[in-house]
Amino acid sequence: MRPLRGRVVMCMIVGVLVGGCGHQPMPDSPAPSSGDRPVESGRSNAASDARRTVDWADDYCGAVTELVRTVSAMPTIDPSSAERASATSSALLDAVVGGLERTVDRLESLDPAPSDAAERVRASAVATYSDIRETAAGVKTRLDSAAGVQDSRAALERVNEPLDDIGELNLLDGFDRVPELARASRHAPACQNLVGDEPDPRIDPSSADESRDGGR
Repeated sequence: MRPLRGRVVMCMIVGVLVGGCGHQPMPDSPAPSSGDRPVESGRSNAASDARRTVDWADDYCGAVTELVRTVSAMPTIDPSSAERASATSSALLDAVVGGLERTVDRLESLDPAPSDAAERVRASAVATYSDIRETAAGVKTRLDSAAGVQDSRAALERVNEPLDDIGELNLLDGFDRVPELARASRHAPACQNLVGDEPDPRIDPSSADESRDGGR
């Protein structure tokens, strides 16, 4: 049995020198490089940011849709008499002011914009819709307070102004200049409903224009 003991002793000696006899232990697998984790984290953050941008764009377009609904359901002007023309024009303007107020309120209540450029788009829209609202409200006030036929006619001639302004609106103005909004609008249902087949969606208040023309 001495030869076996000799081999054991020799193995112990060699083991001290070279790390042991028989199978060498496999080296531990290297830990994942810390440089790999930020890549995955960055992708996750980018996807989350893109989702938030789509949601923001969808809410923006939902706000604008308030005005679209208003225009599509505007009361028409009754030209059968000066009194009826004034009364129905006032009702039309009242509806327009209400639609613009709802749009502005929702735009002002949006979550923080996904970028400074997107915030500028929102702020510009708020200013534009607010200006049209003030114009419509001013014409309505003048129409309601008209004292006599001449005043009524002068006020009726201005009913066109806010509706013409609305007709010139690009409902997604500025989106094409902000790449993340342009991309997001293609995935936001409310934006797609606005766009349809038009790259620059607009409101057509032509039915109201025809009603006013009939009163002249």
